[in-house]
Amino acid sequence: MSAEEVKKKCYPSKNKPWLKYYKKEAVNAALPECTIWQYVHDNNKDNMNGTALNYYGNKVTYKEFFENVDKAAKAFTALGVKRQEIVTIVSMHTPEAIYMIYGLNRIGAVANMIYPTSDAGAVEKELRATKSSVLVYLSIFEEAVSDRAALNDLHLIRLDVSDSMPPVMKKLCRLKSKYRIPKGEYSFSKFLRLGKNVELPEVKYNADDTAVIVHTGGTTGVPKGVRLSNLNLNVVALQYCLLGYKFKKNDVSLDMLPPFIGFGISIGMHLALCLGMEVNLWIDLQPEHVVNAVEKIKPRHFISGPVIVACMMKREMRDMSYLSTFAGGGESLTVEQEERLNRYLHKHGFSGDYAQGYGMTELAATVCTDIPSAGRVGTVGIPLPLVNIKIVAKDDEELSCGEDGEICISSPSMMLGYYNNQEETDRIIRIDDNGERWIYTGDIGSVDDDGFLHLKGRIKRIYITRDTKQNVCKLFPSEIENKLKEITDVVECGVVAKSDVERENVAVAFVTVKAGADKTHIENVLLEHSRHNLIDYMVPEKIIILDELPHTKGNKVDYRELERRAGELTDEEE
Repeated sequence: MSAEEVKKKCYPSKNKPWLKYYKKEAVNAALPECTIWQYVHDNNKDNMNGTALNYYGNKVTYKEFFENVDKAAKAFTALGVKRQEIVTIVSMHTPEAIYMIYGLNRIGAVANMIYPTSDAGAVEKELRATKSSVLVYLSIFEEAVSDRAALNDLHLIRLDVSDSMPPVMKKLCRLKSKYRIPKGEYSFSKFLRLGKNVELPEVKYNADDTAVIVHTGGTTGVPKGVRLSNLNLNVVALQYCLLGYKFKKNDVSLDMLPPFIGFGISIGMHLALCLGMEVNLWIDLQPEHVVNAVEKIKPRHFISGPVIVACMMKREMRDMSYLSTFAGGGESLTVEQEERLNRYLHKHGFSGDYAQGYGMTELAATVCTDIPSAGRVGTVGIPLPLVNIKIVAKDDEELSCGEDGEICISSPSMMLGYYNNQEETDRIIRIDDNGERWIYTGDIGSVDDDGFLHLKGRIKRIYITRDTKQNVCKLFPSEIENKLKEITDVVECGVVAKSDVERENVAVAFVTVKAGADKTHIENVLLEHSRHNLIDYMVPEKIIILDELPHTKGNKVDYRELERRAGELTDEEE
C-alpha cells in the first residue's frame, strides 16, 4: 500500500470522526478534580430543598442527604477508619448504603462493594485481602456473615431494607422479617450515634486515591476488584452532561442498578445525584416488579438491561410518554430487536429512541453510546466526550475504519488498576509510544467512517471449528445469538462451544422463549432459521430451551455455566 493510500485511510484514534457530533465545549471540557462527595455537593448548592432520594415514598432532600453523609463520615471516624482504609459493604442501594459510600469518601476512605450473593467464605477472604476492619451488610444477606467466628475482630454494621421506609411500611416489613440486631453489632441508627461528638478530619483531594472498589462480573473469567478513583466516577457524570440529553434538576430517575456493579454506582447513583435528580431507589430486581415500578413511578430517565427490556416488551404498557431518556447496556440488541423495541416505544408514546451503550467495569461505566444528535441502529453509539478508541490487529497494529479487531479504549474514566493484582492490570492496560494509556477490552468490533462502534463479540468467545470440507474456520457465538434472537418468540439466548472429535468445536444454543410458546415448534423454527441464514459450521449442533438462563452476579448470561452444561451433553442428547 502506498504512502498516499495510507494517508487517505481513516483511523479512529487519529481522525476521531465522532467529534463532528459534539460542540466545542464538550471536546475541550475540563476534568473535575475533586472528590465524588464534593462534586455532588457543588452541583447541588442551589438545590438543597430538592429531593435527592425517594425510597418507597420516603423522600430525602439534598440538605438531609448531606447531613446524613456527614453523620456517617463522623461515625466511621469514631470507629478509627482513616484515609484510604477499606470498608467492605455487602448491600443493595438502600439510602443507608449510599450515605456510607459518600461518608467514606468524605474522609478519604474506600467503599469496597462486593456481590451480596457471595458466600461467607468468599466474604471472609475479601475482608482479609483488603484488611477491612469494618463490615457493613444488609440483613437479607445474612448468609454472607454466617461464620461469625471468622468476623469476631471486626466492627459489624447491620442494615435493614426497612430502615428508611415510611413508618407503616417499616412496621409491616419488620414484623414480617422478625427484625433483630445481633448482639455486638450496630444498627444504622446506633452506628450514627458513634459520631455525635466527632470532628470531621480535613481531607485534601488526591488524584491517585481510590474512591470505591467494584468487582468484574465474571462472565468469562474470575471476578477482580476494580479500583475506581474520584476522577473516574466524576468524569462519567461530566460526560453525560455534555451529550445533549434533556437532563434537568429535580427530574425523576429510576435506579434499579445495585451499587456493587460499576454501572450501578457510576450511572444509577452518582450521575443522577450530580445532576440533582430525584433518585427513586428500587431494590426488588425481579424483572416483572421492575416493570411495575416503571409504570408506577413514571420516571423521566430510566436505564436498564436486556432482561428488563424483554420483560417490558412482553406486556402492553399503557403509556410511556413520561420518558425522556431510555437507555441500556450489557448485551447489545440486534438490529431487528432494536427496531422492534423502538416501534414498541413509539407506539406507547415515547418520542425518542432506545439508546444502546457500551462499556465495562474497568472503565467505570459507558464509554460509547447513542446520543440525541447521533444514533445508528445496529451499533453501540459513538465515543463519549474525552474518550478515544482504536481497533488493533493481533500484532497491535492499528486498523482503519471498517476493519474488525480488538477494541481499545483510552478514557479519563479508566480504572487505577485491579486491587492487589498488578499482573492482570499490566495485561489489560498498555501505554503507547505517546504515553497514552489504553485498555485492551477483549472485545471484537470496528468503527465506521462516521465514528459509530460496531460490536461483534468477545475474543474469549471465539472458537476454532471446521466446515464440511474440514477447512479451519472461526466460530462466533455472538453472531449465532443475533440470528436466533430474530425469532420473535425468543426472549434470551446464550451460545457456547462444545468440544467435538471431528470439528474441534460445535455450537450449542440455550434459549428461553415467551410464556405459552410451543417449545418443540420454536426449536424446529430456530433450527430451520439457522440453516437458512448461517454458514453450515455456524449452525447450532443442538438447541436447548430452558425456563431461564443462568446469570452471573452482574445479571449477565453465565457462559461458563452454559459451557459446563454443554460439556455434559451425552451423544444421545445430541
